[in-house]
Amino acid sequence: MRRPFSIAIGARARSRRAFTLIEVMFAVLLMGVVGLAISGFLSAFAAGTDARANMNDPAIESTLATRRLTMLAPGFCWVLQSNPGSAAIWLSDTVPSRSVHLSELGLVRFDETTGELVYEFVDPAFLRESYKLNAELPLSSTDYIALMDEQRNEDRLLRHILAEGIDEVVITTSGVPEGQARISVTIDGFSAAISLSPPFLEEPLQ
Repeated sequence: MRRPFSIAIGARARSRRAFTLIEVMFAVLLMGVVGLAISGFLSAFAAGTDARANMNDPAIESTLATRRLTMLAPGFCWVLQSNPGSAAIWLSDTVPSRSVHLSELGLVRFDETTGELVYEFVDPAFLRESYKLNAELPLSSTDYIALMDEQRNEDRLLRHILAEGIDEVVITTSGVPEGQARISVTIDGFSAAISLSPPFLEEPLQ
């Protein structure tokens, strides 16, 4: 009578051992899935870090700046004036006169406080309020950069970022055709150049 009881106990023991093995296999599988998830997360994080590092490449920032300026000032005509940190450009002959008006003036400028290369122009709302602001600007006697600085101080300028994360910018007209300029952008010791070149050169008249 005791023998069947012993057999029953042995069967239950074997069943218990089998269940424990399934638990172990499930735990191993679960750990593998979690490990793959963590590995994927770390890979994505590393890829994102590399992408952010690449965005600080001066060649990439220069390309982005050129494309953004082309979109914002698609038909600009002439580089009127430059210094190492700014370049005043004649945007177009909106007021048909072949001369420069304030509404036709743009400024490409390096903001040292933010490390950004920006494009600025006068808010049309201010020009609509005061027609006198849009008077013709004498070509030979106007300091266009100083004029735009004055408009900025009066909070009359709109601003768009062309490139960011920049350490140094040098703008020059030396060695380039008249009416154009070259912008050298430096990031982390590496430099790239932007050609500030109108698609169709048109010099304003006096």
